[in-house]
Amino acid sequence: MRKLPTIRKLAFLFAGIFLFVYLLDYVPGIMAENGEMFGLFSMTPIVDLGHLTLGALALICGFISSKACRIYFWGLFLWYGLDVILYFTSHFSSMSVPTNVAINMPHLIGSLAGLYIALNVDKTDAAPAHS
Repeated sequence: MRKLPTIRKLAFLFAGIFLFVYLLDYVPGIMAENGEMFGLFSMTPIVDLGHLTLGALALICGFISSKACRIYFWGLFLWYGLDVILYFTSHFSSMSVPTNVAINMPHLIGSLAGLYIALNVDKTDAAPAHS
């Protein structure tokens, strides 16, 4: 039996994370009275769909191939990176900077993790070693 490459394991991990966040919306007590998860994160139907889609794509890519996973992580980096920039700048005047940073932190971490994984995980150095 072949060992599963690390990048595919990470795709399954990210699938679990995104699907877990999606499911949290339906756990009693997680949503605050203001309709925000933990009183901080606005969870609209489009945000739910985004988490569900990212989780499903990670799962599918994990089953397909390492190449599909690398494409997924590049896409995650770009999508979440753009999301952080747009959300942070569009809400700069409507909320405090610490709140804005806190709200954007999970997406920033996800984006940077996607970049790191896409660039580094399971990459082989093609250059021969010099003696």
